[in-house]
Amino acid sequence: MSDLARGRYRIGDGSFSFAAAHRLTKLPDAENKAARPHGHTFTVEVELTDTELLAPGFVADYAELAPVGEYLKRELDHRDLNALFTFDTTTDALAQHLTAWFLAHMPPERGKQLRAIHVGLGTATAACRHVDDESFTFEAAHHLEGLPGGHKCGWPHGHSYRVALRLDSQTDPRRRARLRALLAEYLDLHLDHHDLNAVLPFQPTSELLAEHLYAWTLSQANAREAAVVQAVRVWESPRRWAEFSQDEWSGR
Repeated sequence: MSDLARGRYRIGDGSFSFAAAHRLTKLPDAENKAARPHGHTFTVEVELTDTELLAPGFVADYAELAPVGEYLKRELDHRDLNALFTFDTTTDALAQHLTAWFLAHMPPERGKQLRAIHVGLGTATAACRHVDDESFTFEAAHHLEGLPGGHKCGWPHGHSYRVALRLDSQTDPRRRARLRALLAEYLDLHLDHHDLNAVLPFQPTSELLAEHLYAWTLSQANAREAAVVQAVRVWESPRRWAEFSQDEWSGR
């Protein structure tokens, strides 16, 4: 959509979960309560990344990740994890297992895009729960064209969007406040309570919206301000997000 060099898109889908029992057997303290049989609602987030988008403007259609949820429900949900696996079922070990499963069972093109799989305890992974001071919200409608017939994103619908502007942590407070104020005003005047298809000159996927907001912020910034802009992340739901950054950036 833009001429930004080395731009990178990322998406995260944290809508997967399973309920299971386990106990951790390799803890140094025998009195640690996690060594006793217990259970959790485990939440799984799949993160993909790419430098190019597929039509109509996706890193991948979230629907393509449905086999992950099917595997979790079929094999792990309402099970005793110690009866299924020989490894100690920490969240890190489960993430490693799911990464191996993803690479073995998902299409190769998705495997090449896989950046990470996160496993958390409770209703969301840490990544999905993350909220920072640079976030804003707006309410808008949109629809996507060029999708297979019957795809629900082809129908007019809406989202409560959240936008996070990622700035270098050492940014001067006055510079930070100015950039935040500019973006907040733009969202309020031009996107909030609008049909995005009517006000934006591109297909309003979350990936392209993140790129647009990143480029717009740079267009309003002076040279010193532009140097501190790292990324823009757009949530279309509490557990699904897309991010654009000029270079690959690993911060949260």
